[in-house]
Amino acid sequence: MRFRDQQDDARRATQRLLMLFALLLLGLVLAVNGLLIGVWWALRWLLSWDLPLPPLFIETNTAVVLLFVLGGAWVELGRLRTGGGAHVANWAGGRELLDARGLSERRLLNIVDEMAIASGLPRPAVYLLDREDAINAFAAGWSPDDAIVAVTQGALDRLTRDELQGLVAHEFGHIHQDDLRLNMQLLALVWGLSLVHGYGHKLLEADEAGRRSAFGLLVGPVFVAAGLLGWLAGQLLQAAVSRQRELLADACAVQFTRSRDGLGGVLRKVWHQAQHHEDRLARVPARLLAAMLLQAPADWLATHPPLPERLRRLYGRAVDPLPAPRLDAGTQADEPRRAAPIPVPEAVRAVVAAVAAAAPIAYAAPMTSHDDDPEPAATPEPRAFSAQDEREAIERLSRLNGPGELRAAILALLATPGSRRERRAWQDETAGLSTAREVRDDVKKLGPATRLPWLGLLLARAAKAPLPDRQHLMAAARRVMAADGQIRPIDRLHLLLMRQRLGEAPPVAPSRGSFPDIADTSLHTRREIARLTAFLARLVPDGEGWYRSVMLPWLQGEALPPCEAPDADGLVHALQEVQTLPWMLKPVLVRHWTDAALRHKPPGPLADEACDALRLAAVLLDSPLPPELARHYVEPGTTS
Repeated sequence: MRFRDQQDDARRATQRLLMLFALLLLGLVLAVNGLLIGVWWALRWLLSWDLPLPPLFIETNTAVVLLFVLGGAWVELGRLRTGGGAHVANWAGGRELLDARGLSERRLLNIVDEMAIASGLPRPAVYLLDREDAINAFAAGWSPDDAIVAVTQGALDRLTRDELQGLVAHEFGHIHQDDLRLNMQLLALVWGLSLVHGYGHKLLEADEAGRRSAFGLLVGPVFVAAGLLGWLAGQLLQAAVSRQRELLADACAVQFTRSRDGLGGVLRKVWHQAQHHEDRLARVPARLLAAMLLQAPADWLATHPPLPERLRRLYGRAVDPLPAPRLDAGTQADEPRRAAPIPVPEAVRAVVAAVAAAAPIAYAAPMTSHDDDPEPAATPEPRAFSAQDEREAIERLSRLNGPGELRAAILALLATPGSRRERRAWQDETAGLSTAREVRDDVKKLGPATRLPWLGLLLARAAKAPLPDRQHLMAAARRVMAADGQIRPIDRLHLLLMRQRLGEAPPVAPSRGSFPDIADTSLHTRREIARLTAFLARLVPDGEGWYRSVMLPWLQGEALPPCEAPDADGLVHALQEVQTLPWMLKPVLVRHWTDAALRHKPPGPLADEACDALRLAAVLLDSPLPPELARHYVEPGTTS
């Protein structure tokens, strides 16, 4: 899907439809004046009058029509602005999510935070329509500052995380394109058009004595007919504008998430529910809020394009509906399912091993081995760039000029080495910066021992930038790291580090309780430590053995939780709990992780990724590094 072309097409169509609204108002004025002039000339002919039109006849009729349409629209706008989006959400039966009651609600809040960063918008209030089993959502409000996003319980129960992200991104698309204000303006204008029709009915009504005036009988039908036609035309134009804005919001969702499959899965599941009549909303007034919903009931006044058409625009081809069963927590997890490894013949393994042994590799200062391990070899392995190249690159990086080069360097450090898709995403994010390639070349010359320390230093510089710049940097980092279709475990730790360093995550105060050992903490805290340890187990050697070695001494006879890595939301929750450990216990935990990693590693230095994972975890806990881990890195100098 070429979402930018779709956005431009939808904007042009909206502009044409809004021009038609102005023409509709002009046509209504002409119709009323034409009909009234026709009535006047008919009376002259029937009664043989020889009188000209009354003075200011056309001007008076025009003023009456404009008074009802524009004045009524102005009054209705004032009413709609009262209360903002929260009023609409409460009216629809929503419950504001101030704090999550479960993982699904925490997942929703995290996704809203992510989309706020990706779109550069203020974070809207989040409401849950917990009585609705159908998949749906809407955004309401007058401006981004008072906007809300409301999501049904059915969406939380039946959508994967990627799909829920696509749904929320669609609603952010409405906020980003100022559709909330536009919807209320169009609604007020249609209301004003209906007042012309109502004025005609008022003229035809009898007085208290049951008499009708001749003026009312002559003029009333004109306003009734013209007002009815104007109102119907206004409703049709409002629905047409809404359909274009839905297509624009779909394109924005692809822009914010860089994926069509998330929103595509949502629309396919909504289509399946519609086919089985499971898309009805129990409490939400679907007809009144039709233009705001993700998908509204289809009728002659449809406010949304047909679902097959929306899906065809997303995928460029026809797709089928998708069943929407309730999903368990495991199905909703972030990490993509990986296929089973394909067996490789031994002969192929031998060739690959020979090529790998001959290839130059980057060298990092090896971590000191555990006391029981043999000493590592004293001669370093060859590396792709010389030590002199790295020193020169560091010197140039210390003189980065301006926020553009700083951003380019940070994104280059976060990109997965060797990933072509992430490199292309990096190029898109740094387009327009003439020195971007030179900055990236310098970053490539950094060895594993210097990359992570320099990332921390550059993030500290970026933390001094204004909030919108920091939000844009976070969004760009997500796009680069997700460009290859997955977020790796180490990427998740990088994102958490960025949230902490750039001020996106509020600081967590440590507990003031006195615990001599981790085994004396609460069972809940130890289980959250186990979840965080299970996540890190994917990055250290002999992950499950390392996990058992870490956790068994602290369980005091309790059952060992399975080594199941949490999803993104579970990781954030576990980290927040572990961050509340007393200051003196955090270094104990990091030391325990490090010692266990040294015991379970194969001969030689600990792998770079394992060292990075342990260092990132220590930084996130605000804990000093154990000496064995600190010696693996070359910290940057004091140059800032």
